[in-house]
Parts: sequence; structure tokens; C-alpha cells
Amino acid sequence: MWIRSQTKNALVNINFMRVINDGNFCLICGATTDGCDCELGIYSSECKALMVLDKIESYLEYSHNVVFQMPADDEVGV
Repeated sequence: MWIRSQTKNALVNINFMRVINDGNFCLICGATTDGCDCELGIYSSECKALMVLDKIESYLEYSHNVVFQMPADDEVGV
């Protein structure tokens, strides 16, 4: 799936994504089709990061678009 990073400086073809919680913030990272890790978005809580993953899942199920834009942290309600 093609994803545009939150900072808009990368458009990457992602094989899978994961949430990394370092205690201060949460990253959504993805592995590209060529095996590189890519930071897709930074969120202030794990709850917000998981909500974004839920949005991506819903997007995959119901959208025919081919690129998902990562939302900014303040655009994710908890």
C-alpha cells in the first residue's frame, strides 16, 4: 500500500506497519517493499497511533484510492 508520510517528505510502498512506543511518544513505522524501515507518523499517545492504524484498515477495506495520507497528531481525536 502506498502511504504519504505525516511530514509529506516521503511516499513509500509499505508491506507492513507497527507502532513503536518509547514512553514519550509513539511512532508508526512501516517496512517498505525493499526492506527499509520508514517513519510514517509521530503521535502523542499509543491510543492515537492505534486509531490511525484503524483508519488505515478502514481505508483499505472501503477506499479505491491508492495513497493514504498520515494525519497530524492534532487531527486524531481520542
